[in-house]
Amino acid sequence: MKNILVGNGINIQYDNTNYTAKNIVLRMLTDLDSEDYPCDYIVDDPMLLKNYMGKLFLAAREALDGEFDKYTTCTAERVGLNDFKERYNDKKKSLRIADIGFEDYYLIHDLLCHKTRTHNPEQFTIRESLKMAYFHSIYNHGNLNLLYQKYDNGLAVFLKSFDNIFTTNYDSNLESVTGKKIYHIHGQFDRLSEIYNPDSFRNHLNDNPLDGIPNEPAYQYLHSTALSTYCGDYKKYQINQNTMANEAIEKMANGYQTIESVKKDVDSWEYLNNQLTVNLGQAIKLKVANPNLHFQEDYSIKEFQEITGELIIFGLSPYNDYHLFEIINNAALEKCIFFYYNDSECERIKLLLPQLNAEKRLVFQSAKKFWEGL
Repeated sequence: MKNILVGNGINIQYDNTNYTAKNIVLRMLTDLDSEDYPCDYIVDDPMLLKNYMGKLFLAAREALDGEFDKYTTCTAERVGLNDFKERYNDKKKSLRIADIGFEDYYLIHDLLCHKTRTHNPEQFTIRESLKMAYFHSIYNHGNLNLLYQKYDNGLAVFLKSFDNIFTTNYDSNLESVTGKKIYHIHGQFDRLSEIYNPDSFRNHLNDNPLDGIPNEPAYQYLHSTALSTYCGDYKKYQINQNTMANEAIEKMANGYQTIESVKKDVDSWEYLNNQLTVNLGQAIKLKVANPNLHFQEDYSIKEFQEITGELIIFGLSPYNDYHLFEIINNAALEKCIFFYYNDSECERIKLLLPQLNAEKRLVFQSAKKFWEGL
């Protein structure tokens, strides 16, 4: 089987003004001044978010000096902070707000919240506002999904030659240019998440979280399945969350129907004060009554874990998404071809894919030469 994993490099190749990490952050900041900013979805007062981004930038510089080392609370934060320092330390003197990748700002936000003793729900609410502002910038008023119109015919022919196309991108350009099913590992802008989908299993429960929340189709991308966080382990958890929930609900529904003590316990949850337990009881009963109901499984991670044959990695940064490189390193592949842009990426990839490299199943090709040959 021929497989390809595509990152943002293709979009940047055809528009290196609007879709680089730097320009996405800059546009996010300038968009906050727009009169038509979707305040109902992101933040009531956009200036609050702009000021907060300034605070995060100052905190990021302090983090490079070790000022936030003592505020990490888990392994993911410690690993994330060490990685952050490694990538930005040599740029500290000239660092500007848009030089920092946006997902790195989530880490700084969490550390700043630890320092200021800001807890949930406020910590979560602010992070969600940051994430939606980021998505609003990436989406770029829908222009993101029109990039395929600039793609060369040679690229379309190249992409169509693969049996399976995987992507970490949220846009629909690959669907438009190939006409094929595209496997979105980190979600997509044109699919509503479980919480915001009116027809989802979650929204069959009595305490519908959509009540009073704007959910217009024009802003579906803000309520989509797109994932964005600084830590691969967190992405992995979110990707697998609904799969695990479906397995658990299936088992509990079977227990409800076959074990009298389980049925009695679940029936009693309806009268508890704990809303989470009440919801769980309702979900089990709904599953019993409607066996086809299930939580959305929106991420193509199972399909990616099962790849065999050849995998090409194209336009993907070796400095993000380490959880995917872990899967690739352990996959039953005959060959893995990484298209590099800079020579330094090759050494990085060898460290991320040690088994493939040791067994000489890892090959490198120049992305620059590929583009020149189109």
